Amino acid sequence: MGNPEQKDKKHRAKPFAEAVPSAPPSLKTRKRQVVRDALSAAALELFLTHGFEAVTVGEIAQAAGVSRRTYFRYYKSKEDVMVEHLDRDGERLLTELAARPLDEPPLLAIRNALIPAIEHGLEEPDLVRDAIRLLRETSALRRALMERRNRFEERTAALMVQRLGTTGEDNTPMLLAFLTRALNDTAFNAWYDHETEDIAGLVDDLIGRLCTIVSDMPPEYDKPGE
Repeated sequence: MGNPEQKDKKHRAKPFAEAVPSAPPSLKTRKRQVVRDALSAAALELFLTHGFEAVTVGEIAQAAGVSRRTYFRYYKSKEDVMVEHLDRDGERLLTELAARPLDEPPLLAIRNALIPAIEHGLEEPDLVRDAIRLLRETSALRRALMERRNRFEERTAALMVQRLGTTGEDNTPMLLAFLTRALNDTAFNAWYDHETEDIAGLVDDLIGRLCTIVSDMPPEYDKPGE
């Protein structure tokens, strides 16, 4: 009989923070991405012009120069287009975070990455308003977005492993990854509710509130458990 410990290791999931980069896309994949990008661009332009609810899948397909059947090869619904757009905002945040100096404290790096990423996302404020309203009203859209956000958190955790010089056995990168997403989501929702132009002030206010909450914890929680 095999070693039970070896079997356990074989079936155990890889540590959360050990996200492995994907292989370079094939030519076929790149061609498909061209069509996907055309559909996405057409959909977003229609959403901004007419409003999300007024646009149909048929109109998106027509604007992109493809059939409805082709559309459904790439997207299950028009909500999927919005989810993919939000996922691109996540890519921008990952890019900003990866560019921060490694000697910058993690929370400060998150703060300094969030501000330009959110400002970039808000270059299309009407679309952001539609997206947030739909996320609040549509459970299917929230579920679709969560699937993509799981991957975002894995990649953020991998960046934090590099920043901290730690390993996948340390829970800190995973915690920082969840915190990054939470701050990002909260900032966009706070912007939706209050419509401020001071994004740096908005992010700093959220981090300040977080620090206040943490400072209220009893002294025994100052250090992580051994």
